[in-house]
Amino acid sequence: MAAAGPERLRLWQEAAALAGAVRGALGPRGGRALLLRPTGEAMPTRDGRRLLEALSVEAPAARVMAARACSHRAATGDGAKSFVVLLAAVLGGLRAAGCGAELRRVLRDFETQVLERAAARGLRRHLRPAPPGSLEPLLEPYLAGRLGPGERRRLARLCAEMCWRCAPASAARPQVLRLLGRRFAELHAAVPGLPLASSRVLPGIVLRRDFAAYCPTDGELRALLVTEPLRPALTAPGVEFVVDSEGQYQACLRWIAKRTEALMKHLQSNNVKLLLSSVKQEDAVIYYAKLYGVSVVECLSSEEMALISEITGVSPYVPFGDNTDREITETAVVTFCQPLLLVSKRCVHIGLASVCAFQPHCLILCGPVDGVNEQHAAALQEAFTMLQQLFKTVDQRGEWKAERESRSKASDVYTWHSSATQKQLVIENICNANQVSECQLNALSDTTERKIFDPDKSDLLVLNQKNHSTPVLVAHNTDTVTVCECLDVGKGLKKTCCHIVPFKQEESCAGIAQDYSNCLIEAGSVLPVGGYFEILLHYYIQDYAKQCQQSEVTIVSNVVADALLSIPKALYQTAERNGFTKFYLEAINLLQKSQPLPVNDEGLESVYCKYHLVISVLHCVTELLSIDLVIGIRRPLQKIEDRDSEDDT
Repeated sequence: MAAAGPERLRLWQEAAALAGAVRGALGPRGGRALLLRPTGEAMPTRDGRRLLEALSVEAPAARVMAARACSHRAATGDGAKSFVVLLAAVLGGLRAAGCGAELRRVLRDFETQVLERAAARGLRRHLRPAPPGSLEPLLEPYLAGRLGPGERRRLARLCAEMCWRCAPASAARPQVLRLLGRRFAELHAAVPGLPLASSRVLPGIVLRRDFAAYCPTDGELRALLVTEPLRPALTAPGVEFVVDSEGQYQACLRWIAKRTEALMKHLQSNNVKLLLSSVKQEDAVIYYAKLYGVSVVECLSSEEMALISEITGVSPYVPFGDNTDREITETAVVTFCQPLLLVSKRCVHIGLASVCAFQPHCLILCGPVDGVNEQHAAALQEAFTMLQQLFKTVDQRGEWKAERESRSKASDVYTWHSSATQKQLVIENICNANQVSECQLNALSDTTERKIFDPDKSDLLVLNQKNHSTPVLVAHNTDTVTVCECLDVGKGLKKTCCHIVPFKQEESCAGIAQDYSNCLIEAGSVLPVGGYFEILLHYYIQDYAKQCQQSEVTIVSNVVADALLSIPKALYQTAERNGFTKFYLEAINLLQKSQPLPVNDEGLESVYCKYHLVISVLHCVTELLSIDLVIGIRRPLQKIEDRDSEDDT
């Protein structure tokens, strides 16, 4: 049971209210909101997640919308504000269109029948690979939606520099970006009271603790990771130890000191010069560590210990009990170890030899106050998450693949004989040929035609021609039995109403065939910022919606296509007058003429993130419209056991 008319009105009103709260901060020209924390601290921000969390909405549906927007932001690192704006536009369009009760099925059909085809056969031909030499064209526009102009340029350079230093080899960059996104809290140190220009990238990592014992040393050394006290215990845990006299107590202390000294001497003999401990060590351990030239850093967090283990590949050290002469093999190689003073805070700066693709570097992030540093750190961490999406692909959903596989099993090879009806086929595009003679058309109709149906590649008809060598590709419409031809036979022929997408004359057959693969969006695909993605997807959704025989899918297609324009409208609302109208008309005119869109110099954006945004919004709409009842729970639910008895029949 889907949501009825009044419920849809309420959903749209709540979504519109959320969109109105974040729309003003959307894009590089958006403004800032001043958030007041419970502590009284005022923090200006343009971050969509912070804005949604600060609203403290009470309506259950609105809370679901905000939660889904934040979940999308956590997954892709971008799009919380755009999510809410697009969601409000889709809900408003569905309400105005008066869609029926089977909206969940219609949305699923739209995604597989229209959206995927629009992306694979229309949007893909406009995509471009990300520039291999620099990440700043991607980072600057990304940070522009969160920070000021001066801040975003400096932070974009720092972020790009950290990426290149941590991953000199481009093949290892996806793995390194995942580590940077997960461990950025441990890979940066915030320093308040200094300007942003003082920020820099340092080799190694910075531990925000001071040395408990520091013994200077030169060259490489070995470090030991410890997660428990090294001071030996008199008995095993849980065993009572009774001391009857002062003499026995002093003897116990001498025994502990002797064992501790033996352990430190054993570490020295194994060339261990640094102890990295997650717990506080006893004074006796610190004393003998200094005596034998072993530096100690204690009270490290579990996240810092996990990062060091991930970089070096070593596990924490476990004492051997009475066997103190056993060789220590689980040690990390440290290239340098020295104290570091960050304004008034003393830290430990160490260099680690990495066993993975990640080359350890850390970021010293400076800012006027802690609140600004916190914003900058959150923006950079999400920037690393966004860059991870750049290396992902978007594949077709299982429904479309299963449909194609079932058809291929039913008939792997179709044989069609020439007939009078086949001579009426309207052919639109022939690769590498501008005109086709009448003799060639006759020869084409007299040959035996075979359909090669490859479920892993594309829905294509390959027409075997005997009398001429020009390759001919015919696109097969998977929704009807009508064949939509994509062959250009010159200016004298009329164009069919089954037009798919405009092709350029210079495109090769191989390039066209690539558009019909299982991969909707290839890794590294980008587009210029400023609404290009929304305009392109809007145009091709409307184009493919005309081929749908289901009226409900056509209505939803037009609703989603119009809703996509809400994002560039919000981007251009603070620009010159009629800026969006001018941009839209110019783009549509160029698309209709099969000409490339103009390129701006404002930067690039990941197509994967933008496409994932559309899919997430559609799934959120489906979830919202399927809500039938809201139950408020004031106490934890009690588990009800199902006890079957013999009387139950």
